[in-house]
Formats: sequence, structure tokens, C-alpha cells
Amino acid sequence: MQDKQPMTAIPSDLVDAYLNTDFTVIEPFPFTLHIGKHSTELAKVYKKMGVSSAGYLTAWNPYSSETTADDNAAAQLFLIQSLSLEGYPTLKALGVDPSGEWPGEESVFVPGLNLERAKSLGIKFGQNAIVWADSDAVPQLVLLR
Repeated sequence: MQDKQPMTAIPSDLVDAYLNTDFTVIEPFPFTLHIGKHSTELAKVYKKMGVSSAGYLTAWNPYSSETTADDNAAAQLFLIQSLSLEGYPTLKALGVDPSGEWPGEESVFVPGLNLERAKSLGIKFGQNAIVWADSDAVPQLVLLR
């Protein structure tokens, strides 16, 4: 039986693009997350930081519509400030299209972020999806529409 993609308002080609993105974490040391694949590096971060989950978020290009550099920068700063005010560490990250068809998006890697808060922030910042990983250190794409 073939797997079916969940019902969503997001076009399937866009979901495929998200699934194939390299979710690069720059801090505390560089590594790349891939949807559905266990990350030994992520497990190390969990152990080092004493957490059992993490989110990977951006405020760039709401609903995957290209936005100005200034608007993206302002939204990303607001996202980072919001997380910092809640006491979450915010580590630099960059979502990269391995085919090079679209430019990388500044992102933030958030150790200790729970799924519900990750989803609510994604919705607040107009994102189609977020990346989240549970204690198994397997990043998953969480569609929000």
C-alpha cells in the first residue's frame, strides 16, 4: 500500500520541497537535519543541553511567498526575541534548498521547544510548516495548514 500525504492546503510540490530541504544548524556546532532521518548530532545536543525535543523555525517568507529582506529580518528578529523572552535558547540555523532553486532562509534551532509551542509560533509567523523532533532525534515536518 502506498503512503498518502496528509490533506493540506499546501501544494504537494511545496511539501516535497520542504521534505527535501537541508535544515542546517550552525550552532552549537554545524550539522544538518533531514526529515525522517535519525540525527546522531541532534541526540548529542539533547544530551549536552539536557533536553528531549527541539524545534526548527523561521519567520521568513510567510506562506512561502517571497517577502522583502527588511520584512524577513524584522520578523525573524521578533521570533527570536519572543523565544528568548520565554527562556528558550535560540541557535542560528539556515534552511537550504539542496537543488539551489531558492535561496536559504534564516532559521532558528530551539532546543527544548515542545511541539505545541512550536506549532503555535509557526502559525503566528504565517508558516506553512515547522520542523520538530522528539526524544528519538528524528526530525519531522509538521504541516500547519
